[in-house]
This record gives sequence, structure tokens and C-alpha cells, in this order.
Amino acid sequence: MGKYKLYDCERDTTLELELTASQFDELKRFIKALKSPPTMDYKVILEQYNSICRSLPPATRLTDKRKRAISRLIKDGYDLSELFRTAAQSPFLSGANKQGWHASLDWLLIPSNALKVIEGDYSGHTAPMSGNPFEEYG
Repeated sequence: MGKYKLYDCERDTTLELELTASQFDELKRFIKALKSPPTMDYKVILEQYNSICRSLPPATRLTDKRKRAISRLIKDGYDLSELFRTAAQSPFLSGANKQGWHASLDWLLIPSNALKVIEGDYSGHTAPMSGNPFEEYG
């Protein structure tokens, strides 16, 4: 048995544990597994985006930034298929807006944008209203 100190970041405290050598080795393997990102086929996700979001700009490269963003969204519990389907059904995200702007894969992978898309903020929207809607009434 040996005494080991672990720092608990969430509680800002240090824990003292008494562990056997095999328990300590098991704890190290567990911590290493937590730090390792889950293995996923990023290429399949990119192909899925391109096949579902045909009215959005195609994505051709898997950069490290995109891989990190994909991992983060999946870790946060997002269903990327649902995100892509919802985005593809939005006229606004597909360019039916005043500027002709189209959402891109990178835009969809921003967590705050993904949340808005999933929650339906862009469903059925064409372009935001501009000007004063009451102008004609004086």
C-alpha cells in the first residue's frame, strides 16, 4: 500500500488515497483512457455532411480544427446527422436570405450555432425582417 495524492479540480482540493500498486496502475490506465478522445471515423462524418447538406458549400478537407470541433459536439451529446438534416431543411441556412449567405460545415460545428440549428431557430426562416414593419401605417 502506498499513499497517493490526487488533485480534484472541480472541488479545488487534494485527495489522499491509499492504494496498492495494482490499484494505482489501474487508476493510471483509467485516467489515460479518459484523456484519450474516442476513435471516430471523421471521413464518414464529412461524407455525411456533403451528402445531406447539398445546398450548403461542400467540405473537402478534414483539418485538425474540424476534428476537434466534431469531437467536442459528439462529446456534448449532439447527433451530427440530426444537425445536418435540420440545417439542410432550412431555407435561411441554404442561402434564402438577404445576403445570399450559406452556412458552412465550420459554421455548423460552432457549439452555439449547432444548438440554435438543433433547437429550430432557423427552421422555416427565409430572411430576417428589415426596416420598420409599421411604416406603411404611419
